[in-house]
Amino acid sequence: MFSKFSLLLTLFSASAFGSYEGAEKLYGQGTISLSGYRRTIIELINGGYYYSVVPWMKDFLVKNNAPLDSEMEEALDEMLEHTGVKVFESLPDQILKRSNSANIHYIMGKRLMNREKFREALVELNRVPVGHSAYPFTSHMKGVVHSALGQNKEAMTDFNDCIRSSDKAAGKANSDSLKSQLEANRDYCLTGMGRVQFAANDFKQAELNYLDISKDSYVWPQILFEEAWTSYYLKNYNRTLGKLVSYKAPVFDFIFKPEIEVLKALTYLKMCLYDDAKKTVDAFYGDLLTPSTDLRRFLLTNGKNYRYYYELVADHESGKTMPLPILDQLLKAIRKDPAFIELKGSMAGAIGEHNQLRKNSNGSMKANLSKNIQTVVDEYRNTMGAYVRSGLTSRYAELYAAFQGMSYIKLEVLAQRKEKLYQSDAQPGQKRGDVQYIQRNDKQYFWTFTGEFWADELGDYVFALRSEC
Repeated sequence: MFSKFSLLLTLFSASAFGSYEGAEKLYGQGTISLSGYRRTIIELINGGYYYSVVPWMKDFLVKNNAPLDSEMEEALDEMLEHTGVKVFESLPDQILKRSNSANIHYIMGKRLMNREKFREALVELNRVPVGHSAYPFTSHMKGVVHSALGQNKEAMTDFNDCIRSSDKAAGKANSDSLKSQLEANRDYCLTGMGRVQFAANDFKQAELNYLDISKDSYVWPQILFEEAWTSYYLKNYNRTLGKLVSYKAPVFDFIFKPEIEVLKALTYLKMCLYDDAKKTVDAFYGDLLTPSTDLRRFLLTNGKNYRYYYELVADHESGKTMPLPILDQLLKAIRKDPAFIELKGSMAGAIGEHNQLRKNSNGSMKANLSKNIQTVVDEYRNTMGAYVRSGLTSRYAELYAAFQGMSYIKLEVLAQRKEKLYQSDAQPGQKRGDVQYIQRNDKQYFWTFTGEFWADELGDYVFALRSEC
């Protein structure tokens, strides 16, 4: 097929420069105008060579001191629709501000939010127009920013807007990957609504909102923990324990959340079940003290060697034995993260374009574009490695915080311990649990537990323990 790309090659071959390499050399000497470089980039993007042109687009943004014209903005936006925004997040602020692309405003908003410059972030995010592909994700980010500013009413408006726009965009998505991202974004916004209500101490409404998240959502296994905290603040401790016991199911073997055991021990402490609290603390120390020490040493040893972490997760995907047993569970969690999946998909797109380039093109420009794609693939690998390292580091931080919490609980158990549970007023042979201690709302139903973990029961278990306080 005679594509725009092959037309471009023909034009370059017939030009006075004789080859793209010559044109590139002359451009570097200032002989070729920046407008000629701009035209090359636009033609490549129009021809569907999105990944091939990424390094040149970055170079153009750096060297072009003026704001981008409308045609170049459109080309940049089209490219980012395919490559994702990650490959441009490393550029300095002053370079990114030369573009009025909605995707660039999204990047700037995210960057400012992470710096806790919330009002400046809102200015950037408000520049993303309704109907743009980045809008559903922008709405979620705006909700998070308004929530951080304590503007709960505005946050709820944003989250509702996010839910509507995500559902609408998911219905039109042209790939399963994009549809999954939009569905996860919608559920993050449902979560955001629950968090706003939780922060406002409206625990009843937060509980109802959390229950609207489907159990087949990527978000739900993580949110189950937040549901448990909501029940805890409602003093419905039996339901807290019931939520947490779901994490014992084999289907959740990828979940690594040390706070689960901390909340469990804290709940037993609140119910004055001191033996249970102590056993939970002791088991936590026994299971995770050595692995946490090993993980810290592992992270310090490998530092910021991102290529190593990329190869580590690649080895994990291929079923190779990990350097530490704890890494198996941690990497399972990271690999299921939508952001990691998006990065992996983008890198696969770049590799696919490279293969297509080798089949359908020839001439001097091919080598330059192949080199460009290799640069992009290497950048994705480094970004994925950095993401893996960041995930492992944050999980070590969670472990460290959990040990601090467990130390407090351990001291409280020692200070408050009373008579053993079965030395209280319980009669010999009396059952420990009783249905009379179970509370439920209008979205929760009761049935008798009959055996092992069942998929449709996960998250709905409830204990029936009497407080010993």
